[in-house]
Amino acid sequence: MSAIPQNASYQALYRSCMKEAASRGHALMQRLVTRCVKSMAQRAAMMHDTQERNLLTEAARILMKHQEALCEAYPQALLAEFAQAIAGANARASALSFDSLELMGDEQLQESVEVVRTQQAVAHAVEHELKDLTALVCAVQGLRIVQSERNPLRPEVYVRALRTVTMQSPIPTTVRNRWMQHLGEALGPELARVYGELSDILRAQGVVPAGYNVVPAREMPGAAPRAAAAAGAPPASTLLNVRELRRLLSGQFEHSANSFAEKFEREFETGERVDTPTEFSMTVPAAFEALQEMKQVDQVMNRLKQRAAASSAPLTGMAAVREQMRQAASSPGQALGLEVVNLMVENIASDTRLLAPVQQAVRDLEPALLRLVLEDPRFFSDKGHPARRLLEQMTQRSLAWSALDAPGFDAFYEPLQQAVDALLATSVSGGDPFEFALNSLEEAWGEQHQRARRHRQRAVQALLQAEQRNLLAAKVSRQLRSRPDVAGAAREIAGFVTGPWAQVIAQARLADPAASTDPGGYTGLLADLLWSAQPQLASGNRARLTRVAPVLLEKIREGLASIDYPAAEGRRFIDLLVVMQQKALVPAAAQPAPMTREELDSWFAPASADAGSPWLAPGEAQESGFMETHQSADRQPLYQPTDSGSTVTPGADWLDAVPTLGAEGLQPGAWVEMLMEGQWNRLQLTWASPHGTLFMFTDAVGRSHSMTRRLLDQLVAAQGLHLISDQAVVDGALDAVARVAVSNSPDLRQ
Repeated sequence: MSAIPQNASYQALYRSCMKEAASRGHALMQRLVTRCVKSMAQRAAMMHDTQERNLLTEAARILMKHQEALCEAYPQALLAEFAQAIAGANARASALSFDSLELMGDEQLQESVEVVRTQQAVAHAVEHELKDLTALVCAVQGLRIVQSERNPLRPEVYVRALRTVTMQSPIPTTVRNRWMQHLGEALGPELARVYGELSDILRAQGVVPAGYNVVPAREMPGAAPRAAAAAGAPPASTLLNVRELRRLLSGQFEHSANSFAEKFEREFETGERVDTPTEFSMTVPAAFEALQEMKQVDQVMNRLKQRAAASSAPLTGMAAVREQMRQAASSPGQALGLEVVNLMVENIASDTRLLAPVQQAVRDLEPALLRLVLEDPRFFSDKGHPARRLLEQMTQRSLAWSALDAPGFDAFYEPLQQAVDALLATSVSGGDPFEFALNSLEEAWGEQHQRARRHRQRAVQALLQAEQRNLLAAKVSRQLRSRPDVAGAAREIAGFVTGPWAQVIAQARLADPAASTDPGGYTGLLADLLWSAQPQLASGNRARLTRVAPVLLEKIREGLASIDYPAAEGRRFIDLLVVMQQKALVPAAAQPAPMTREELDSWFAPASADAGSPWLAPGEAQESGFMETHQSADRQPLYQPTDSGSTVTPGADWLDAVPTLGAEGLQPGAWVEMLMEGQWNRLQLTWASPHGTLFMFTDAVGRSHSMTRRLLDQLVAAQGLHLISDQAVVDGALDAVARVAVSNSPDLRQ
């Protein structure tokens, strides 16, 4: 990632921009309601269906009734979505995924269709204004190059917030559906206005936009670029829709006859009538009706005319390969499979998180994947298919590097390119070549992978041990606080007993296979320890003090050594204890003045750890790359945590009232970028402790960086850590294919 240090003024501008965007949510919703009511009234007036006309009229009346509640709720819903987006959480509004299509019911799928269509329509309406605003927002985050996903004000964020407030309204589903349709139509032009106003504010503050990477145009006939899909423009070269995609995933295409669309195309191309098998004949009217409903008949005709006109020109490169495969397809399932692969490859190769050589390797692999799906459609429905696993390994592993010159990238990429070349050259069909290629890659990557895995295992073992000890120590500490002699002890002594010494007791219990009551006797010595540290008590029995003091000191040294407690801090406590014991041995008349608070602090403060905070021994910290603090944690967080159950009142600082996303948005396997020594570094969350108190990240060369949950929350809040991927690259690419299918789909309820 190309980044510049984020100075205080830009940080303030970023905060100001988010606040301004949220505060405009109230007026934005007012304008949306006004547009929506007018739209529904006009639509109702043209309705011949009395029932639908009445439903629209009633929906408009209820919307006006709820206008103020919606206006009050929308800014807060926006802020909650901003928090998710800033942390990088991939909160998909409809949970639409490629793999789940087969299992989704029609109502659930229809809701996904409507939400995705709304997102695409809004994105298309604000395309120009969004581009300008994204460049400015990236600039105030310290980015030199635009990264669209780093803009928390993306159109889908506004759509999700809109859906949230409508879902929270106590209204019938029929009314909510009509609200969402008309509010979604109104959102595009109104959001473009908001984007323009926010851009003007940032420019007036002297913000220079970040630059866009110039990517050379690529030959992509037959594909639907992700950018076009995101902008809401239906791909002109595809008839892919949800119904057909579900059939492909369920295997229904394997023995089915040709679809109406293919029959239609073949008749146009050849001029000859193609007989339709009897089992398909009943579906022709429905297919033609769907085609008309999608308003794509003209698109198909134009596409076929263009294809016929261009047939005299020889195809080269990937275009020739795709055409050859298309000609080889003998069933609708095969043709659809080729189209899905084409779209998937384009989505992966357009993923800005992947370095250019990896993107090209995916493009190079496309012919082998096209050949595969002609023979083996299990590639789409089986996540364990060798080709699918190969794609996942080559893309997921590559996320570890954000620059070509990063250590270890060449060692990763060279065998990958060799494997792709071998797959293109082989004449063996099916999934076996992909299985062999995957095994070869894992062997080539194996040495570094094995070293990294061994290091992670040692680090995880250290962290597990630390968490177990800390959890048990917290329990021990609570028990010790209830003792009267602890409650009556000096604060410094009580702090040691309920802090470091609770760790000693916990470690002894964990290490004792016999599960005895007091292994090591570390609990039993507390009565003498606490008594000896109170001169007014110990002076009454100097003989006992003289007898137990040496044993106490030796036992304390032994206990602290068992947890590898820092020697210097251990000596500070022992020296303090000795001073207090010696005061008890000196006659009252000869005793020095009591120690001041400053003197006590100078003795004991370094060892006064927060008993509630996880503590790692130096060896555990070194093994796991433990980070006690981080430079970003000192920055003012964009979102301030608040007490649970707190409310936001009009006029309050809404932005500061939204809690941080924290660790809940991160799961093992997620990739993040962390600001370290002024540079953004790519790391993967490789482990989270069972109780969620410790987290470990690993970089491309296998180095571990671990931290407490508290520090992780602080980093997320201060934008020192940003989630860049909580989903596998291949899964995301296939989900994008599903969204293309959704955008091409008719109303599933008809």
